Amino acid sequence: MTKQPGWGGDDTDPSSEWSSEQAGSADELHRLMHDLKAHQIELTQQNRELQDAQHALEISRDRYARLYDRAPVGYCTLDRGGIIREINLTGAAMLGTERGHLVGTPLWSHLDAGQAQALHAHIEAVQRGAERRTLGVRLTRRDTGHTLDLRLDSEPARGEEGDAVCLTVMLDVTEQRHLLEQLSAREQSLSRLALHDPLTGLANRALFSDRLDQAIARTQRTGEQLAVLFIDLDRFKLINDSFGHPFGDEVLKEVAARLREQVRKDDTVARIGGDEFLMLVAPADSPDAAAAVARKLIELLRRPYAGPREEIALTVSIGISLCPNDGTEAEDLVRQADTAMYIAKQSGRNTFRFYAPDMTAQAFDRILLRSGLAHAVERNELVMAYQPQLALDTRRIPGIEALVRWNHPVLGCLAPNGFLALAEETGLIRGIDAWVLRTACTQRKRWQAEGLDEGTLIKVNLSRRELERPELADDLETLLRELDLDARLVSLELTETGPVSDSASALETVRRLKGLGIELSIDHFGAVSSSLMDLKRLPIGELKMDKSLIDGLPQDSDDAAIARAILALGKTLGMRVVAQGVETQYQADFLREAGCTIAQGFLYTQPLGPDELMRFVKAWT
Repeated sequence: MTKQPGWGGDDTDPSSEWSSEQAGSADELHRLMHDLKAHQIELTQQNRELQDAQHALEISRDRYARLYDRAPVGYCTLDRGGIIREINLTGAAMLGTERGHLVGTPLWSHLDAGQAQALHAHIEAVQRGAERRTLGVRLTRRDTGHTLDLRLDSEPARGEEGDAVCLTVMLDVTEQRHLLEQLSAREQSLSRLALHDPLTGLANRALFSDRLDQAIARTQRTGEQLAVLFIDLDRFKLINDSFGHPFGDEVLKEVAARLREQVRKDDTVARIGGDEFLMLVAPADSPDAAAAVARKLIELLRRPYAGPREEIALTVSIGISLCPNDGTEAEDLVRQADTAMYIAKQSGRNTFRFYAPDMTAQAFDRILLRSGLAHAVERNELVMAYQPQLALDTRRIPGIEALVRWNHPVLGCLAPNGFLALAEETGLIRGIDAWVLRTACTQRKRWQAEGLDEGTLIKVNLSRRELERPELADDLETLLRELDLDARLVSLELTETGPVSDSASALETVRRLKGLGIELSIDHFGAVSSSLMDLKRLPIGELKMDKSLIDGLPQDSDDAAIARAILALGKTLGMRVVAQGVETQYQADFLREAGCTIAQGFLYTQPLGPDELMRFVKAWT
């Protein structure tokens, strides 16, 4: 464009200037449009990111809500009044109510009655202390009726409006409580087992010793006395062996119940062994008071016990020690009472004795017997002596009784009555029986070779325990076959028939022995429990009158009448009758006149060794 005159003071072309301005505006507009587009893109991107963040937040919120609702523990928010502002589904399920019916209600209204005050105090303590607190509550579910134990763990917080609230975790600890209760019950049971007898529930030795120690300490402060009673049931093994251990256990329970009835507040009764009991009488005003207790127990425990077929009689022996007279140590007092009880048994049983220092020697002998008896057979300490039974009319020897002796290394030679009762008590009698049977049968075979009359029987005493052993008949048959000895030359002597006739296993063994040809006789007849019914039930071939009857002849009219009755009974039943323990000619004369033709005793000879016996046989016959 050419410059026109009159347009201004300079020489610039106006159209050129306008074009420049127009071009500049276009560039600016273009730039602005570019920036706007860029900003729009940025805003779109930010909006998309915001939407993504909001979506992620919503997903996170939903996930949190699901986790909150389905958490394995309950969550709730409580205000200061214990009102539920918020609760998850697990918490609602714990309370057994729909969540919509819980919000806005007090938590305590859903718990068992009487817990509102504790809950308010819990919330107040959380807010006041600004720290986590725990509270145990219990509720009964309305929908199921089940009782739950909950533990509330609460901590302070601020609500949406800034007010104070409690964030509370609700834990169901019902199963945990059950487990703790079971554990506690188990611990109590174990503790009871450690201190009590499992059969009778009485105290055991450990608990008795502890209470005795306490009682001794008390007597030393007060100057009082106490008594320890050692109670032992007489011949209790007969009950176990005759009627079985289950019945024996029932008898022990009954004994324990009777003893428990007699104890006072500070007394203690304990079972310390199979048939052994201890009683602590504290205080005991005097020895006479302790004796009165013992007499009462003897009468109490002798009352009949119901048996399988008839009532069972039971007696006890009691030993008594006194504190401080006999000592101030628990172990010593129990040992001394045990010693006195042993003396009571030696005195005839069914009685009591006080401890005295001179009893210790006898107790020591008993300990020696106990410890040595188990090894007497293997150490070859047992020996056999033989006493013949003599036919007074024909001067024959119908039988020879085998009598065991124990050559004790300290106490010397002991007769059967010195150790067989203890062998019965301790269960060692079986081994002794087996040794006696083999030794006697072996000796009878040797005598046969030496010319002993073929009609002379070897007579062996047999314990009832051995007779109840099912294998006895088989073992004896094997022994006789091994020795090539005729079974008809063997006679087994029974002391008591009552327990045998009441035992099915013993009766079966007796029948099998009779089937082998072995004769059975009743020893000490007239002094032990052998009834006429037993004579009918058992295949008995011989009755041996007890020495206690013979001792009174001929002066004691009662003994004389009983002796004649036994002789008549034997004749009627076709049984031989043997008078044992004959010691005087007067006794022998009476028996001969009364019709007794077989006797044994010191009048004729004492028990002899095998060789001496054969010399006596040759002289007699």
